[in-house]
Amino acid sequence: MAKKYYLPRSDEGKGVWLNNFSEKLPNHAATLGISADVVTSVQNDAKMFNYMVNLVNAFKNGQGERVGYKDILKNGPEGTALGPVPVFNNAPPPGIVPPGIFIRMTRLVQNIKSNDNYNDSIGSDLGIIGSETDEVIMEMKPVLKVRMAAGKPEIVWKKGKADSIDIYVDRGDGKSFVYLANDSNPNFRDNSEIPAGAEISEWKYKAIYRIRDEQVGQFSDVASAVVKKEVA
Repeated sequence: MAKKYYLPRSDEGKGVWLNNFSEKLPNHAATLGISADVVTSVQNDAKMFNYMVNLVNAFKNGQGERVGYKDILKNGPEGTALGPVPVFNNAPPPGIVPPGIFIRMTRLVQNIKSNDNYNDSIGSDLGIIGSETDEVIMEMKPVLKVRMAAGKPEIVWKKGKADSIDIYVDRGDGKSFVYLANDSNPNFRDNSEIPAGAEISEWKYKAIYRIRDEQVGQFSDVASAVVKKEVA
């Protein structure tokens, strides 16, 4: 069966998801090749996001009390007993993080799911597997072909019922497959340059379909191209 999107819609739901993800990620970091710096970054993102969610909710919950106090000050009636002035007490932020927390999270989840050591047990523990939906969608599998166009690899694929496709590349630099791009309009040209010191390199590609915000189906078979460094 295919899966719904694993990430909740509400900010509170996202906060709960991110807390679980950040707490469980260290248990799988070595297996998935995730560095200590990335783990720390995720934990910092979780602390700051939940701080802001709680801050916004505290302001919302306290708004009525503050407005009421202000109105009595403004219009009376005279002689009304006023309690303590409402104040907002909140701990200082845990640490500023860059914008785009959930852009980073979805990119990290994509890389985790493309890792050769990934399995459903890890996915379930990290909360990155959604609930079951359509079995037919789960069987979707892209067919990739790679051809050279103007000296660059062009990944040829068919869209079918998918909204887009996530493409991963292995450039033979020891990093295995890493996320390259999301493409919604076939075909996709990889305009990356060959690293310095290399004249000829074999680049390998694999991809998985995406419907809305969720990867669905199976990864394609690997397709490759031999890329040559352009001579000026």
